[in-house]
Parts: sequence; C-alpha cells; structure tokens
Amino acid sequence: MRQILRDIAICGILAPSADNEHIFRLEFGDSFIRLWPTVEFATNSVQHRLILGLFSLGAVLENMRLGAARFGCEVKVSIDPGRSTTAPLAHLDVTLSRVREPNVLAASISTRCTNRRMYFGPKLEQVEVDGLRSVLDPASPIRLLRLNGDSRKRALSLIWRAESERFLRRSLHEEIFSSIRFDLPWTESAGSALPPGALEIEYPMRPMFKLLRSWPLMRFLNLFGAHHLIGLRAGWLPCWQAPGLFLVATSGSPQEGAIEAGSAFQRMWLKATSLGLAVQPLAASAILALQKDGDKGASASLRERLQTGWQLICPNLHPLVVFRVGRARQPTVRAGREALSHYLRDKSVEGISVPQSELRA
Repeated sequence: MRQILRDIAICGILAPSADNEHIFRLEFGDSFIRLWPTVEFATNSVQHRLILGLFSLGAVLENMRLGAARFGCEVKVSIDPGRSTTAPLAHLDVTLSRVREPNVLAASISTRCTNRRMYFGPKLEQVEVDGLRSVLDPASPIRLLRLNGDSRKRALSLIWRAESERFLRRSLHEEIFSSIRFDLPWTESAGSALPPGALEIEYPMRPMFKLLRSWPLMRFLNLFGAHHLIGLRAGWLPCWQAPGLFLVATSGSPQEGAIEAGSAFQRMWLKATSLGLAVQPLAASAILALQKDGDKGASASLRERLQTGWQLICPNLHPLVVFRVGRARQPTVRAGREALSHYLRDKSVEGISVPQSELRA
C-alpha cells in the first residue's frame, strides 16, 4: 500500500498547476493521503489566484482518482476548500479493489503537457470534438463550448485585450515575470516555476523578452503600444491559428465550481493527449473578469469588457478557462516537477521517494 500511495501521489503532482507551483503539501497515512494548503495559498486574498489554485486542485484530484483506479484501488475523496492551515484541502481514503481498470486517460498522465508552439491544421474532426465532450458528466454544471464563427471572433478580441493587460498593469506584469526562471538557459527544464524554453519564444526575441522583466522599461515601451503587440503574439495569434478553440465554463459559482471544472478540464486534456492533440490553456481572459475591486491587477474597464463580452458568447455561464487545441511538434522544453519529497508536509517521512526523471509535466 505504501508504494501505491506513492504512485497515486506522483499522478497528482503531474497535474497542471498555475506557474508550475502546486498549492498543497502531502501527508501520508497507512491507507490515506491528505492534501494540506501551502501557507501562500491559505493566506492568498486575490480572487483570480484563488480560483486558479482551486482549479488546479481539481486537476490534481482527478489525476489521483484515475491513477488509483489504474493501480487497482478505489478512492473516496473528501474536499474542504476552506484554506485553513489547520484543516486539509482534501482527504483521500484508498482501499484495494479486486478490479484493476485499464484507462486511456490514466495512461496519458505522464505524457500530458502544455504545448505553446504554433499549431497547424487540419481542422479538428467531429470525432475528436465528441471525444473531448465524452469525458464530461452530463449532470455536471461544467460546460464545454467550442468557439466558432462570431463567438470565436469575440473571444479572440477578449483574449487579446486580457493578454495585453498583463503587460500593462504592474501587478500582473510582476506576476508573469516572477514565475519565469531566467537563471536557467533556454534549453533547460525546471522543477518549479517556468523554464524560459517552455515559453516557445522565437530565438531573435529572447534577449528582448528577458529585458521586459524590468517594469520601468516595460512601462516606457507601453507608451508606444508595446503591450498590444505582446498581447497579439501571446494570445490572439496562437488562438487565431489553432484549429480548435474551446471554453470551459460553469453554470454555478466560479469559486464553488472551480475544483469540479479543474477535474473536468483535466479529463479533457488527457483525452486530447490520447488523441495525439496539443493543448494550451489561456486563463487570463476568463479569470481576470472574476477579480474584485480590491484586488490588484485587472482594471475596472477590462473587467467590464470581459464580463460583457463573455455574456454575449455564453449567457448565464461563468467562463473559467479558454484553451486551444491542434497539432504541433513536441515542446522545445517541458516543465518538470520537484522530487516528491519537496511536496511532503512532514519532511521526516521515510520511504517516499521518486527519481527526478519520472517527474515531467
């Protein structure tokens, strides 16, 4: 059982996370795993970071459920998103089952990754789109919308505006560049934060991009509209070029639905991976619309633009993430994960280790 718990935990760690930083630490028992909030997440008060964290937690729990079934176990999950440092975010009771379920989604856990390359055609076949929808629970409040025609044009405009704002506003600019490991060469991976090579920035633009981490320089260049050009390249262009553009939304409260949405999105991502498709999530245009007035980040004008725009596209739904799908070459660099011991709440626990080579996200 100890080995099984270890393997289930590895599946969770390989789930996607905002800026390659998980919001939990692990506690192992004889037949359970608990996920405790990090201090940073427990004390976070910025709405979009909170929802991104819960969304990521949903993906982590989904990976652990799928992995457990693959290892011949049943899992009962209890969730408490209250973020108290005195209570776990989630508790997983693990019991051995007589049936080991082969699962194509679980088989894709180790190969799933964010691919920021430009995608190429042909257009997605209906069987591929149906495959993404097939992993959703019809009774769930989570919805998958394929953005086509006018809805795609409107979404592209919102994506461009939101991605541009990330370089126009100081707090959002710091959020981006603080998560990039500029101490690493462009050919190296990283176990935490983002290796620069994973961003797929064109070789001639790399020196300039590195300079843009200076806020005074960025602010000066913005006087000439630099943020619009960067937003065009970072958001509009790759989404415009992608054969498929999708939106994950919920009919309920964004905060209450974030964990379930993260689980559903992870199943779709794993399904896309099994079909040989590349995926890149772009959360800014959906998630910045959910900021509160007191949050540092998106301007009031951007929030109003995003809220109005998304209601035209998906009335009575709350968008949580946009993602593009297509075919692409393998990423230049894949972000990794820290060793399993890094994620342990009690660093003195023995018998829990994993080779670093197994941890690639």
